[in-house]
Amino acid sequence: MSSLRAVILDFDGVILESNGLKTAAFESVFGRFPEHADAMIAYHHAHVSESRFAKFTHLVTERLGRPAGDPLIVQLGEAFSAEMIRRIADCPMVPGAGRFLDAFAGRVPLYVSSMTPQDELLSILARRGLAEIFDGVYGYPPWPKAEAIQEIVSRLGSSAGVLFVGDSAADQRAAREAGVEFLARDCGLAFEHPRPRSFPDLDSLCSAIVDRLPSPGQM
Repeated sequence: MSSLRAVILDFDGVILESNGLKTAAFESVFGRFPEHADAMIAYHHAHVSESRFAKFTHLVTERLGRPAGDPLIVQLGEAFSAEMIRRIADCPMVPGAGRFLDAFAGRVPLYVSSMTPQDELLSILARRGLAEIFDGVYGYPPWPKAEAIQEIVSRLGSSAGVLFVGDSAADQRAAREAGVEFLARDCGLAFEHPRPRSFPDLDSLCSAIVDRLPSPGQM
């Protein structure tokens, strides 16, 4: 296998074990509409990789029958963000994530690409003392994952040696669209065929690829 030139990490389910927190935050927000709460949680699970704004737009337009520009969509997004920031402080890291970041930081450029909005993502990383580790942070909005990866590839000059680590079929598709290598952290979400090489945690993933780090003379 080729040496790594950069590693891009998804956030929820790859760095922090926060997928369950997102579901709990959705339950809290959807609970304001009890007649639609169960259907919306089912929608969330069926569209797990969609942005929160897509889910709130579906609630407001398809369930409540309001126009797409209704300010309630923004209000629900703000309520969800407040819930996540409140819950995330005590969220554990994915097993092995600390070792992975320690091993790779300073050896290859590290990036984050997430469906969490940019400002919120930067705030969470700063609160967790992780912001300085990364050479670039791409949240959505404004960066869909495929576009974020393509921007990173453009900065690097080519896709050679660029690895994206994600935990969902949407991450898998984004890597394929951008033409970069993909490895998966398996947290129980589905992947497309052919199923990517996957790992139960970042400790095992780190062990599998740490020998692909460039030597000091190559940095």
